[in-house]
Amino acid sequence: MAEENSGLVFTPVTFEDKDLFRQILSECEIYKDLPASEITFESVFCWSACDHAQRCVTEEGIVIFYEYYNGLKAFYPPLVKKPEYFVPTLRKMMLFAKEQGFPFYVERLTKNMTELAAELENEGFCFEFKRDESEYLYNPDDLINLAGKNYKSKRSLVHAFEDEYDYEFTEFEPEMKEEILALATECGKNPDSHDFQCELVSIDRALDYLDKLNMFCDVIKVEEEIVAFEIGFINHANVGIVLFEKGDFSYKGVYQAINNFFSEKHFGNTALVNRQEDLGIDGLRESKSSYHPCGFSEKYTLTKKEN
Repeated sequence: MAEENSGLVFTPVTFEDKDLFRQILSECEIYKDLPASEITFESVFCWSACDHAQRCVTEEGIVIFYEYYNGLKAFYPPLVKKPEYFVPTLRKMMLFAKEQGFPFYVERLTKNMTELAAELENEGFCFEFKRDESEYLYNPDDLINLAGKNYKSKRSLVHAFEDEYDYEFTEFEPEMKEEILALATECGKNPDSHDFQCELVSIDRALDYLDKLNMFCDVIKVEEEIVAFEIGFINHANVGIVLFEKGDFSYKGVYQAINNFFSEKHFGNTALVNRQEDLGIDGLRESKSSYHPCGFSEKYTLTKKEN
């Protein structure tokens, strides 16, 4: 009896995949209200400048995998046209991993996806909750108005920034790109690390494709010098996504200011704002928590129990 074949053949993610991503995300009930950022085309495409994401388009939908540290590979959750295709597509992914000789590992699954694929837990697979990768969700009015006692310190910092600096909040122009990349480099905790280099090339790609991806970037200038920038978009579920945000800490209140100005300009009519995960970094967790999220897009991994 011939051994079953996954039939999956992968090629790099390209800009031409945008419409199919958007169609599946908008039409399939698994994803149509999804506030998560990672499986949006904008995120996959920008980060693929670093992680070399590959995709396979099938009759059921799209399968994506990418590389992270030391050549290890992981899958994104599959994008399928109908819920009943979700588990069969996961099984094809398992078979492909076996064919290629790497461990089966799916990242960034949401809670509803784990429920849809719960039967796999009886077959030697396990889901693991990842708090560090769960994304913070906010009420846009809170980020814009900063009203009430919970946001007193944020209001004070924004007002202090406005009072102290002769600033300009303005839209990105192509000639700003090198200065933005230089600011991102200065903000890097460890510019030689893999994580930093990955983020830098992803920001570079985002800036090159802003208009084509319907994304936006704004900057704060002080005395003609860019001291903060933010890049984001609005997803298919009307959720504002903050993809990248950097600021020069030497300007007091700069992060609170760019967050507030950007949210007011772009996210006033969105259902939620997703400011992504904290990666288990204490400072990031404290900062994101201080804005009092209204919820989380919980994240899970799926792998074999022995892994």
